[in-house]
Amino acid sequence: MTQLQTDIPRDINFLPPGGGDSLRIAYARHLLSKSLTEEHAKKHGWSKREGRGLKPIFSPIPSSLDDLKERDGLFSDDPNSSVFKGKICIVGAGVAGLLTALMLKIGGIYNFDVVEASDRVGGRLYTHWFSDKENPDSEHDYYDIGAMRIPEIKTMQSALDLIKYLKLDDKLVDYNYVEPTKEDIVPHTWWYKNEKPDCKKFDDAIASVIQSFTQAPSKAFEEYMRGNNDYYSTRAWLMLEADPKLTYEETAMSEASETSTGLFDQAFIETIFDYCDFAQARNVKWKRLEGGMSQVTDRMKELIEKSDWPVKGAPGIKVTTSRPVTVMSETADGSAISVTTTCPKGQSPSTTDYSAVFSTTAMAPLRRIDIEGLHLPDKILTGIRSLSYDRATKVAIKFASPWWTLVGDVSSTDLPISKVVYPSWNDGPDKPAVLMVSYSWAQDATRMGALVPDYTKTLPSKNDEVVSVCLNALVKLFSKADPKTMAANVPKPITLEFLRSQYVTHHAFAWSHDPWQGGAFALFGPGQFKDVYPDFHKVYCNGKFFMSGEALSTHHAWISGAVDSAYMSFVLFTTVYKLKEQMVEVKESNLVGARGENPEEIDEFLLRWAAKLSEGVEVEGDQNRGSEHRNYGPGEEKGGLDDDWCDCC
Repeated sequence: MTQLQTDIPRDINFLPPGGGDSLRIAYARHLLSKSLTEEHAKKHGWSKREGRGLKPIFSPIPSSLDDLKERDGLFSDDPNSSVFKGKICIVGAGVAGLLTALMLKIGGIYNFDVVEASDRVGGRLYTHWFSDKENPDSEHDYYDIGAMRIPEIKTMQSALDLIKYLKLDDKLVDYNYVEPTKEDIVPHTWWYKNEKPDCKKFDDAIASVIQSFTQAPSKAFEEYMRGNNDYYSTRAWLMLEADPKLTYEETAMSEASETSTGLFDQAFIETIFDYCDFAQARNVKWKRLEGGMSQVTDRMKELIEKSDWPVKGAPGIKVTTSRPVTVMSETADGSAISVTTTCPKGQSPSTTDYSAVFSTTAMAPLRRIDIEGLHLPDKILTGIRSLSYDRATKVAIKFASPWWTLVGDVSSTDLPISKVVYPSWNDGPDKPAVLMVSYSWAQDATRMGALVPDYTKTLPSKNDEVVSVCLNALVKLFSKADPKTMAANVPKPITLEFLRSQYVTHHAFAWSHDPWQGGAFALFGPGQFKDVYPDFHKVYCNGKFFMSGEALSTHHAWISGAVDSAYMSFVLFTTVYKLKEQMVEVKESNLVGARGENPEEIDEFLLRWAAKLSEGVEVEGDQNRGSEHRNYGPGEEKGGLDDDWCDCC
């Protein structure tokens, strides 16, 4: 998620339709419900005018095994009676893939493989250490190339719960996220001026939308969510629909000031959601993980490979890295999915048949896999090809000492470096210090990324072009800065010679250059939330193929997005294969929620209906129906189904 820095009052406090604290989640549920309702009606030849909704044919998933046993009496004397008998493949070992593996183990399902194309696990959880992390030059001799912070808001709770489950919560410390203020001494620059451009028209335009939600949420939801606003880019909405309309120059100026060049091409709805999320996070604490976010997926891998976890007798399951999948195809008889992977040099490709496959990869590597034999719908193939991904590039330089005094602030600029992110710590004036001298998105990231060399073929040098660009930009940025932003030993104004003398080494990374990611994180383009999101929450290949990952969640760019998406696919899986006990065991485990509760994004009812309406899948409701739900008139005989209930219900 990219940050908007508008001057709009951020006192949003309303409960959007659909429940929860997130407008984004409310919209997602609305879209999924609408899609499933229309599909159900089409299946039966009902007209929209009849207004037949999805019936409550599913009882809530119990919060504990005791509750399940009391309700259904499902337990058998044979402990393996309800365990999935087939073999499962998890493609990808990022957060979504590893969480899927953890959920399978918690549910007592051990016959699975995890294959990862990269030589490491973690996906976008990636921490780079400049020295040996067991004996570093300083306590914080690292930076997070990917996810680096989590706000303590309800929609991010699943990520915080996972960290707690992994017993890493003792390393959760404050991330000093500082909102800009008028008294701010943090240096900023646009058009070589140390002052922010006047973006009042943009602020007013967005404020009018936000205020409509605070004053009349239901009416605003109808207007903005059920209308055609999803088909506008942010740029188009500002220039065509805002009142008053913005000119191109005003729009471009606002984009440069508020975010990164090109990000107003994202859907207008996505921009509103981004703003609301950051508004909710304004007055809460933000957290980071002392030692870097890679520890999350490293610990997940450790538990997956650990014997006697989560119960005595459970086997350890090896997570196989450097094993790209090249082909996925249904077998001739349709009973399994064949997965072909490349092998180390000198070995032939390996093909294994699986009863179920969880695909958790980013869309770029998934598109390179030959999936013709999965016979996926054209709409899914189009989504895999076209789902918009943002770019992100980070450059971190290790200096001999912390020559800046700022802690946890951000400098915003229209210079090539885009933003400077100051660390949330200071290890002391005599210790080396790492500064994220450039954090850019969208077109700015593409241009910075073009300067990033392949560090597997060359060592970093202070003479690298990317370093020269960054150091020269820092000189521009601090040339008119308040002297209090720099340490006493720094020449005022700061000089290029001084910064070069402080240089120790650097690291730069462009996510669009990563072959196993192909971009930083998903951002819905115009129409994609409405027309792409719902279909990815179904099951394909007659109940054998499940998809998840940050890109398919509502919470793009956040760890919780990958967590919630994996959890949703597990709900689908346990629904399709009638694994109630396994779903309850996960729900009861505290893995990603309070005991017995689901993450905020999860809607059990809609997900189980999505499974039921998936082609080739047989799912029956477990809730009483028919005569017990009908009010009979005088003289009517009880029995049979209510006319409003179809035979599939």
